[in-house]
Amino acid sequence: VGERISAALLAIALAKRKVPALSFTGSQVGIITDNYHTDARISEIKGGRLKMALRKKMVPIVCGFQGVSYNKEITTLGRGGSDITAVALAHFLKAQVCEYYKKFSGIYTEDPKEFFNLKRLKELTYEEGLELTASGSEVIHPRALALANKYNVKVFVRSLNNSGGTMIKSQKGEVEKAFVKALTHRYDLVRFTFTAVPKVSQCLSQVVANLAQRRIPFLFFFHGIPHENRFDLSFILKTEEAKRAKETLLRLKDEIKAEGLEIKSGIGSISLIGPNVGFDPEILKKVFEVLKKERIHVDALSTNVTNITFYLKKKDIKKGIKRLLKEFRLTKE
Repeated sequence: VGERISAALLAIALAKRKVPALSFTGSQVGIITDNYHTDARISEIKGGRLKMALRKKMVPIVCGFQGVSYNKEITTLGRGGSDITAVALAHFLKAQVCEYYKKFSGIYTEDPKEFFNLKRLKELTYEEGLELTASGSEVIHPRALALANKYNVKVFVRSLNNSGGTMIKSQKGEVEKAFVKALTHRYDLVRFTFTAVPKVSQCLSQVVANLAQRRIPFLFFFHGIPHENRFDLSFILKTEEAKRAKETLLRLKDEIKAEGLEIKSGIGSISLIGPNVGFDPEILKKVFEVLKKERIHVDALSTNVTNITFYLKKKDIKKGIKRLLKEFRLTKE
């Protein structure tokens, strides 16, 4: 109810300043979702009362993070869901841009709460913004950016002091040259490994299907080379999902006839974000040279067009990031 109390108090405060305002819950504004109560997806927005308030020149204050299911039950969109509400309403109202007011004046080349002298990014593409937020940056919820990308809603991240800001929008034309725009990281990862799994068909799909059924996302998976018709199968998940995952995977261990289930915590990741970074051998070479000099061992890596992610020990993350920021000139001179 925190959003509901805050919205009502803000409406009262505005009224005292002679600014007519109305507060709305998610259900009152007509945000209709599916039935996953703590991780709901928006199905539609009715928004009649919202448009009526705007026509009457009243300031509508909408509770983020919440909606109502088709079964008329209150639902929430998950942690950080107010970001999703904002983009959904911006699209519904055909707004030119959705602005977020955050603690810092935009998005930086790393987390300004942990690292200093960083460069502010003036622009990001939707794809780059998605990779940053999905790989550890907590500036905006990744589902909000996915929604913005789908409906081409520009997103502007700024602070209350009106300085700077970062615009996230679609990119015009292709960028051929690969370069690193920003880094991000995670400290909160756990690796689960099924050891000596018999090589049979549908084994991987069985594990993935069970995790999906419980709405447990994983960040990465890999398996070893089969030896004597057995192989290891590993999954990397966020710590917050690990408890639920452990219950599911322990049950599956016997079903897939694995010899054991190893659980390793203290794992993190460093991600490099930028156009074509995942396809550039020079960038990969530079990263490995830097990490080798710092004696940092890489457990695994994954790549796509705009992202290279290295999985490594949690204790090595800060040391690695400081060297990589310097190597790719992501701090102010």
